[in-house]
Amino acid sequence: MAKKRRGILRKERIIVEGQEIEVDTFDAEVILGSGDEIESIDELLKQDEAEEAIQHALKEIRIIAEKHIDKKRDVSYYYEVGKILQFVDKKGFVDRKGLIWIRMAHDLRPDLFGGKKKNAQESKRYPETMYFLGKQKERNVTRASFDQWYEILKFKALHEGTDNELLDQILRECETKKLASVQLRTRIKDLVASKSKGK
Repeated sequence: MAKKRRGILRKERIIVEGQEIEVDTFDAEVILGSGDEIESIDELLKQDEAEEAIQHALKEIRIIAEKHIDKKRDVSYYYEVGKILQFVDKKGFVDRKGLIWIRMAHDLRPDLFGGKKKNAQESKRYPETMYFLGKQKERNVTRASFDQWYEILKFKALHEGTDNELLDQILRECETKKLASVQLRTRIKDLVASKSKGK
């Protein structure tokens, strides 16, 4: 039996009496007589639980946002928000992480996540970066700028791996050489490639 796609509450536009309005809708549908009522109700409850966790996290993030006036490239703000976004791991929502990022950064509070983006998929970038930054050691966070972390966090081997030596080398270079995004990306690729050859 195929595994059902995980869903979440989302914004949708509907027409009511000739007027277009925006409403929240659940992805889960309970269709009586389908034989899937129990699974559908479980999924509906899980989506409701996810929405509750999102609303709680947004309250905490709003408090942090008040302390950081210029949030756009503030790596400390991104790190603090990233710590809150770890709720997806703690509450078992990893399988719907992307949907949660869209809900938070596109549907509800784009102002807390870099502003409104053209499409929902693009809005995932900021919370995803924050989430991975929130997993880093606090002492490392200010060693690189937001733009540098954005590049570093594209490489799972650096931020998810256990090779702290390679990450430390990259961060040292960020501190001393002030590498721009393209330079940093090239340097990381070179270091990762040479490291894998040396194994």
